Amino acid sequence: MDLWEEPLDSLLVASGSRPEGLTPAEAGERRGASHRMASARAATVRLFFRQLSSPITLILLAATAVSAFVGEVADAAIIAAIVLASAAVGFRQEYAAGRAIDELLARVQVMARVRRGGVDQQVPLDEVVRGDVVLLRVGDIVPADCRLLQATALQIDESMLTGESFPVVKQADGDGAARRVGMGSHVVSGVATAVAVDVGATTELGGISALLGDVRETSFERGLRAFGTMLMRATAALVASIFAVNLVLHRPLLDSLLFSLALAVGLTPQLLPAIVAVSLSQGARQMATEQVIVKRLDAIEDLGAMTVLCTDKTGTLTAGHPELVHANDVLDRASEAVFELAVINARHQRGFANPLDDAILRRVGAADVDLGTALGEAPYDFERKRLSVLVDRRDGRWIITKGSLAELLTVCDTVEVDGVLQPVGEHRGAIDAIIARHSDEGDRVLGVARRPVVADTIGPDDERGMQLVGFLAFSDPVKTDAGHELERLRDLGVRVCLITGDNRQAAAHIGRQVGLDVARIVVGAELAAAEGDALAGLVAEATVFAEVHPAQKEHIVAALQQAGHTVGFLGDGVNDAPAIHRADVGISVDTAVDVAKQAAAVVLLDSRLDVVAGGIVSGRRTFANTLKYVNVTISANFGNMLSLAAASVFIPFLPLLPRQILLLNFLSDIPATTIASDSVDPEHVEQPQRWHIGEIRRFMVVFGAISSVFDITTFVVLRAGFHAVPTVFRSGWFVESMMTELAAMLVLRTRRPAWRSRPATGLLVTSLGAALVTVLLPLLPVRSWFGFGVPSAGIAVVVAAIVAGYVAATEVAKRFLHVERHTRGRHGAAGAAQ
Repeated sequence: MDLWEEPLDSLLVASGSRPEGLTPAEAGERRGASHRMASARAATVRLFFRQLSSPITLILLAATAVSAFVGEVADAAIIAAIVLASAAVGFRQEYAAGRAIDELLARVQVMARVRRGGVDQQVPLDEVVRGDVVLLRVGDIVPADCRLLQATALQIDESMLTGESFPVVKQADGDGAARRVGMGSHVVSGVATAVAVDVGATTELGGISALLGDVRETSFERGLRAFGTMLMRATAALVASIFAVNLVLHRPLLDSLLFSLALAVGLTPQLLPAIVAVSLSQGARQMATEQVIVKRLDAIEDLGAMTVLCTDKTGTLTAGHPELVHANDVLDRASEAVFELAVINARHQRGFANPLDDAILRRVGAADVDLGTALGEAPYDFERKRLSVLVDRRDGRWIITKGSLAELLTVCDTVEVDGVLQPVGEHRGAIDAIIARHSDEGDRVLGVARRPVVADTIGPDDERGMQLVGFLAFSDPVKTDAGHELERLRDLGVRVCLITGDNRQAAAHIGRQVGLDVARIVVGAELAAAEGDALAGLVAEATVFAEVHPAQKEHIVAALQQAGHTVGFLGDGVNDAPAIHRADVGISVDTAVDVAKQAAAVVLLDSRLDVVAGGIVSGRRTFANTLKYVNVTISANFGNMLSLAAASVFIPFLPLLPRQILLLNFLSDIPATTIASDSVDPEHVEQPQRWHIGEIRRFMVVFGAISSVFDITTFVVLRAGFHAVPTVFRSGWFVESMMTELAAMLVLRTRRPAWRSRPATGLLVTSLGAALVTVLLPLLPVRSWFGFGVPSAGIAVVVAAIVAGYVAATEVAKRFLHVERHTRGRHGAAGAAQ
């Protein structure tokens, strides 16, 4: 049975619903709480096994199983235990991070309004069930595939489903698609009541998502993917070479395979997913204390990389509470008639709740206004930029229209002057001057018009032959600290672009007040006429965009992205949602309409730009700590691999056993789990940060080579100077490798001299703890489990001296590398400027 074609009564019966909605008990039963709990448990299990899912780790475990099968049970057990312990550390970190983020997301969860048991209430979007009666208004996201029960002036944006950017009119008594609204669409205007027919994966959107998946890739994800590709190539080349060398030297096949795979695991920063998750979750929690809630974790990194922030003025640069300051006739005189018509229009319109109507109604007070009886409405849309109501009053039946004065003039034939209708052309120059004068003062100007009719209903086509009665001027003063907030963003290397639908004069007034460059203001008409390079040129040269159509906001964002910028877009309205979704960092506020809040990756609990600046700093701090782990770990691991590769050629035994390599990797990862909370030097947050694979590769090669020099020095001294047997040789080299890796973490975590940048307590304590375990392992009885021997006092002294030399050499090389990088960056910037 096709429920969409059934009569309404049959549809309600078939879906088990009724006009007053489901009972709470029925909704709970349909929601299937026990199923969700089982899904949560399954997700937890998947998270743990994901820690073991890398191909190298799986091959290593398989080879370990073969080793146990041929009799090397103890070795296999130790290797398996180390691998599982590493997985447990990663799981614990990621699980805790996930729980913390779930708690934050609950604070900005988008809700749906449903009627259950005759009572209207709000529930999370994913808790809407089949048969729920859903209540819709402007800005609401449709939470399921629904059949309309009632609708008034309803227009739905279905672009997510159809790609069509223009809203579609929906009617409860229409046929076919006209009475159906799909999950993921949103209300542009009007109100409605509907019954949920399909939910979740059974909806049209659910089917599309399952088929296509989410293909959107963020700036941070692109960098991470590039890093992974670089690392995979390096690992494959070195592992294959080492394995081939060992086979040529006629070493046992299984030992050679385990050795090569252990090296691959050692080179791979296995905890990177966990470190990233912990860094991001801690960054999210820190940002929450600054009134910033992150919905998508990787947006933290993109927030730190942001170079351009696009924003409207309302609520960010201005107070966000407009006040009606003038209700004047066409001669710019105060007019009670204009105010009365504005009140009627604002009181009767239901399609678009907005702060301007609120400002009108706040002025009503005890005024005696004949509201009349509302008969119909042509709701506001962003193409016409006006709305009309049909009202039956004592003095007749009227269409009363309010909207953008420039757009309203296109449908007006006459103006009303002291009760006399005159051609609009005779007053056009004076009207334009009035608009300019009030706009120059920063006011937003709307027009008010009317026309007598005899119709019972109206639509947009009835807005013709109108009589312009007057205009309304609204003031929304600039915030006192807006200029300071913009200056802080500029100091952080972020360019701020003002994008507004207001006219050029009003935009210029606001721009001047907050310190934006208003010498070149681009208007919507220019954007519409420009394409390709011309559009890129317009976007590059201006910081203020006025008279902008909603779709052009998305075009501006796209042009900035094509120019290489990481773009943030801050908005709170229905028409902001496409641009918010398109931006690298979509930002909204907690008081925004649902569709804007849902599209955003970051939600502000406070709309001040200073809060955005704080989020940017937190994002850069988080990214800096992530890069610390990547740079230090990959360079140390690369150096160890080079050293072991060289040693395996010249030493007649494996320089480290597979279990010793894995233990080395595990112990060095313990301090790395605390890197997320490490302190960050101020210079790391001064400018936008991005992945630079070339710099990571250079860092890896330079400091990996330095590490190898001291490693090779160690094994030459151990073999040629002390004639160490294999167990003692491995002990000495294990201690030296571990100590230099811990030293690298403390020295390379900062561009400053290490003693001038104090690490966080957690990092320092875990590093000292790992160092103590490393020193004690060859001296305790458990050394035999890992194949270590007791080193002599002479070896201990030499190893300590080598580690000290490594620290000094690394500190010197670090200064040269960062000076060279700074010079290269300065020359690049100069070249770009030229």
